[in-house]
Amino acid sequence: MALSLSSCDDFLTVESDTGVTSLNYWKNASDLNAANYGLHQTFRYNIGRNVSAQYRDRGQPFDVLGIWTNPSNNDLSRGWTPTHACINWNNEYKVINEANLILDNIDRAALTSEQYNFFRGQALGIRAYVYFYMLQNWGDVPLIVHAEDVGMKSRTAWQKVAERCIVDLREAITLLPVADELKDIEENPITSKQAVSSGTCHAILAHLYAWKAAVNKEPELLKLAILECDSVISDNSYQLAGHMKEVCEKVIPGNSREGIFEYDFENSEYDLKGWGAYLAGFCQWWPIVPLTTPSTARRGLLISNSTVYKMFPDPEDQRREEYFYKLDSMAKVSTTITKGNAYVQKYQQVITYESGNQKGQIKSYIANEIIIRLADIILLRAECKARVGDHGGARIDLNRIRNRAGVKDYAGTDVDLQDEIQDEREREFFVEGFSTRYFDCVRNGNYRERLKGKFKTLTEQDVKDGALFLPVGKMAFYDNTLMLQTPYWKRNGYTY
Repeated sequence: MALSLSSCDDFLTVESDTGVTSLNYWKNASDLNAANYGLHQTFRYNIGRNVSAQYRDRGQPFDVLGIWTNPSNNDLSRGWTPTHACINWNNEYKVINEANLILDNIDRAALTSEQYNFFRGQALGIRAYVYFYMLQNWGDVPLIVHAEDVGMKSRTAWQKVAERCIVDLREAITLLPVADELKDIEENPITSKQAVSSGTCHAILAHLYAWKAAVNKEPELLKLAILECDSVISDNSYQLAGHMKEVCEKVIPGNSREGIFEYDFENSEYDLKGWGAYLAGFCQWWPIVPLTTPSTARRGLLISNSTVYKMFPDPEDQRREEYFYKLDSMAKVSTTITKGNAYVQKYQQVITYESGNQKGQIKSYIANEIIIRLADIILLRAECKARVGDHGGARIDLNRIRNRAGVKDYAGTDVDLQDEIQDEREREFFVEGFSTRYFDCVRNGNYRERLKGKFKTLTEQDVKDGALFLPVGKMAFYDNTLMLQTPYWKRNGYTY
């Protein structure tokens, strides 16, 4: 476990040899360094790389959804059994447990103040993000903040979990520097955007305040969300890419100046880079995937030309050409070849096999999973400003992202401004991030209008009873008589 850093490129990529379990282990910076590696590895592997759990991404804007059909219709019992990975929070708690191990034992190690702040800040930031992600998905979840707390657990109100996240993130902000000043224990600069900085924590807090303001009807928190966005946007560690081609070529591959928080994957047998582009494997084919043709059958997620034109109505929008291959000219090709579908190409850099019987075939994509980037925070601030009546400020933020994409300033009314900001988020973050569009719809309260299937017919009582959250998987009930199912899902097939 006594690992050391050989260079900044090794950050988050070294595997720990054993689990961190010994009570006499926590002695020095090397021990904490290895534990931090383990935490980041578990975070990346169990959430970022756990493809089966990522099928919980609801709200994808495709016409053909494949395995995403039932979750996108909120018809979960048709495809997700009580033990299905998508409703099992075991992977999230693996990450929380490793963070708790560090936080429980860090005071036992001989550390400098800088080392202490770094390791504690990493554990607090990651734990807070994972709990925030969980409460968005499940609502109430057991709040566990100590590794030895292993008894039966009831679900904690998500509002209380959110308050704990806020406390942890605020402490982490005081412990960690901005991203440009983040260094490892050997004073090497850290360029990985999976490493938590003060800017990361401000960005998570901005989303958390915006979520709590909307879902828990606390509009006074919108001003706090705006202040957190201000902190991120004024941080010189971050900078928007100059144009959409640069977004695809530099931001999507990872660790760019626009990136704030990412699952940072490497091109190795253990940690294949392309896990960050798992959706691309279902919606991209020709011409990005080698050895395919325009008529090669595509699988999974399909989006028609008409849907793309509706999403991206401005012919000057650079995302039409960067996110889709020759959208206009391919729309004129015979439907016997295209089936009327657009050719997605947002993830443009591939890794191919160099030998063997798969030589020349796609092995992976060069892409991190982008959790938060600067464009996200700018548009989130626009949304919050519109909600508090600062329409002028909201337009400035909205237009900054529109103009970067080659689109003129928004010329519509203030009445439609909120919808336009959400439309812009849908355009900008197409097939990007975990459940981004779904969480936007829940936060903005327009899930009936924008989502499909049973989402359209939910009553206010259904929503109050947890219809917008996931059911609790059966594993959480094993040897735990205190666990309760979400009422809506108890009525809809998840009775254990």
